[in-house]
Amino acid sequence: MNNKIHIPDGFLSPSVFTTAFVITIIFWAVSFKKTKLTDKQVPIMGLLTALFFAAMMMNYPIVYGTPTAHLLGGASIGLILGPFAGCISVTIILVLQALLFGDGGLTTLGANALNMGIIGVFLPCAVFLIMNKVLKGTGKKLYATIFVSAFVGDVLAAIAAGTELGLSQPTFLYGLSVAVPAMAINHSIIGVAEGLVTMILIGTLLKLRPDVLEKSPILKRLSIFQNKKESTE
Repeated sequence: MNNKIHIPDGFLSPSVFTTAFVITIIFWAVSFKKTKLTDKQVPIMGLLTALFFAAMMMNYPIVYGTPTAHLLGGASIGLILGPFAGCISVTIILVLQALLFGDGGLTTLGANALNMGIIGVFLPCAVFLIMNKVLKGTGKKLYATIFVSAFVGDVLAAIAAGTELGLSQPTFLYGLSVAVPAMAINHSIIGVAEGLVTMILIGTLLKLRPDVLEKSPILKRLSIFQNKKESTE
């Protein structure tokens, strides 16, 4: 069983990939309507899209020999640009990979976008907002919040992919009892790398370009930006 989170054509039953498309189209419509980027955020969106386009093409062997996994980038893009822009960015990556390299299918584009561009983007943002509200993180607490958010998003995106595959029997050979654990175990390992990369990216921008993060719908809630806003009022 290949545990790449990009699901190819022919792996999902029509009912599963159709349902995924319906859900995803709703999120696409809302995301295009809600996305509003500043002049400073547009180049960052292009840079992050290109960065994770390349990162997703690099597949890493995990435990069993043939399975592979890769970084998703949804947490990084979602936290930095906001979930709506993040959804669009990841969708662009998935479309280009499917058309140019056959990495992920066209019939399964809705499912892949649901897993990586919606679950992998919106959930890390939600986890971050909840943890940041509780911990009011700065320093180590902030980086722990970033790490956990990215890790959870990666693993839950993989579990969603495993669920879709498991529900697609007999189109897909394995049921939920095999597909879900396989995806979860593999991506719990790559999720650690996802968390570290997200921490490094956001930490670097906090030092070099805090003005970009200050415009993020998610990261603008950080105490450092809130304190700055209060001091100027």
